[in-house]
Amino acid sequence: MRTSRVVGVLAALALPLLPVAATDAATDNAHAAGATVTVVNMAFTPAAVRVGLGESVTWTFQDPISHTVTSDDGFFDTGPTSGGASRTVRFASAGTYAYHCSIHSMMHGKVVVPMAATGTVKDGWKLRWLAGKNHKNRSYDVQVRKAGTTTWTSYKQATTTGSGRFDPGKGTWQARARTHKGSSTSGWSPALRLP
Repeated sequence: MRTSRVVGVLAALALPLLPVAATDAATDNAHAAGATVTVVNMAFTPAAVRVGLGESVTWTFQDPISHTVTSDDGFFDTGPTSGGASRTVRFASAGTYAYHCSIHSMMHGKVVVPMAATGTVKDGWKLRWLAGKNHKNRSYDVQVRKAGTTTWTSYKQATTTGSGRFDPGKGTWQARARTHKGSSTSGWSPALRLP
């Protein structure tokens, strides 16, 4: 009984130490959808995950030594974590987010967040690169290209909106987006095929 009280008190004292930084929102443990990455044996497993707009990634730290999940571009940082603890980051905007352990330089991973689209060739497409409202100091670049070509064309540049209507007329197109936070920029999201 005494041991469980001590553990409970220690757990309560540790709650304020949870990380507050995230990709586009505060750390959010409420999002069940998404992916889980295990941090064990000096590696992120799997090293690459794909989640939808607004979904979360939870990192579970099984190593007894501390590791971090630190964005290569300054979007998030869990701080040192170990011993069975978990940290969750919500990814509200499209892009590719590379990360590493700031303590162990050989540990790397990435989170891939594709754009979303609704619509038809006939009626046009509503492209989304952000789930929810825009966040302060965030902007987005969106590019499109006709399938079979290699050149991307700017559709939106440094926009603070989270969606837009794209009406190419006919044919198959691709779209991609990336996120800016101050001077930091994510990688491009994977190409979304329309239709």
